[in-house]
Amino acid sequence: MKSLILKEPGEEPDFQVVDAPEPILVPDGVIIKVAAAGVCHHDISVMDGTLRRGTKKNVVLGHEISGIVVDTGAEVSDIRIGEKVVTTLTSSCGICSKCIDGNDYMCEVALGYGHGIDGGFAEYVMMKSHNVVKVGDLDLVQSALLACPIGVNVKAILDVASLTEDDTCVVFGSSGGLGIHAMQIMQNFSNNVIGFTSSPSKLDEFDQYGISSVFLLEEGFPPSELVMALTDDKGASLVFNPIGTNFLENSIDCLGYAGKVLLMGELSKKDVVFRSSSLLFKNGMIMGSTGASRSHIQSATEMVNSGELVPVVGGEFSFGEVLEAFHSMKTSSSIGRLVLVP
Repeated sequence: MKSLILKEPGEEPDFQVVDAPEPILVPDGVIIKVAAAGVCHHDISVMDGTLRRGTKKNVVLGHEISGIVVDTGAEVSDIRIGEKVVTTLTSSCGICSKCIDGNDYMCEVALGYGHGIDGGFAEYVMMKSHNVVKVGDLDLVQSALLACPIGVNVKAILDVASLTEDDTCVVFGSSGGLGIHAMQIMQNFSNNVIGFTSSPSKLDEFDQYGISSVFLLEEGFPPSELVMALTDDKGASLVFNPIGTNFLENSIDCLGYAGKVLLMGELSKKDVVFRSSSLLFKNGMIMGSTGASRSHIQSATEMVNSGELVPVVGGEFSFGEVLEAFHSMKTSSSIGRLVLVP
């Protein structure tokens, strides 16, 4: 089978498409023919060398995997050949206390696909059956987004931040993979969601996903001024920040009393600098959230099936076009999530 390996990370990463052995089926596993695999900023951080710790040599990236089951192990009874599926973001044992409690993403022996073990930038993958979620008749390319970014957002917004209908929300990076799906989820639960983007060319694209109230970030005009004007100076209950330290001070400035900043990513190598008094006197909180468990992926699948949310695929690329996808992500020139299609 064809497999895309990262030979050397860097500003211009070195990839190689190789002929690799097809995965070996185990009794409690399934073989999946990959339909698509998302490209997220975790992949970009490995590609450019920012993230090296724990990354296997010649890694096959890709942890957002969708496909069709083409073979099942002798012990698998609940998944059939021909079913459409997505995978979890990490492996898990299925028997430790974390897995039994439904927190399989935090499994004691978990390894990340496309990081500690090979991922989905290949024609076929083998997964344990408990690391697979069925998606029914959903589009397989769109389904690659169900675990990340959509399931990741479900966990962060609904479980970690406990969003309620009374909350006023602010979303930075609204056109990115995390941001555009966060906007959709929040609008299902709250009547007051304010988004910001730095890309004027993307403003016209939000309407088709039912997203309103997205504003352009303008140099010299703090976003908190607009947030306060739109909330009668009350500020936001929840600020969604997938960008990191570059927008941490702006995020805190947008908060109302007892508000929360939900930190979802880090795109800068700079040390964080912010006025701690701004957070202190608002009785505010900075929260972090990563990953998603099976239950979050299942919730994401239900949201898409019901029409509450539309997965936003900003572009499809072949293995040979991986550098084009890399540069598109680095320059934020696309909306939503990019995917590789074998």
